[in-house]
Amino acid sequence: GLGDVLGGLPPAMAANGHRVMTVSPRYDQYKDAWDTSVVVEMEVGGRVETVRFFHCYKRGVDRVFVDHPWFLEK
Repeated sequence: GLGDVLGGLPPAMAANGHRVMTVSPRYDQYKDAWDTSVVVEMEVGGRVETVRFFHCYKRGVDRVFVDHPWFLEK
């Protein structure tokens, strides 16, 4: 699935000399990502929502995570 692609393809591309960055939702399992202090307010469905961004560098890949409570709702 998509998780397998994001787990394997970006590091393989980085190993071949490419600069690689992925952007994905931040779920609880990404505890090693640090808060970038970037906060964005955006209007969604007539409401203003606050979104934060986290970052980590792993296996040659810059990984950016978008943080919002919606990603933790089930």
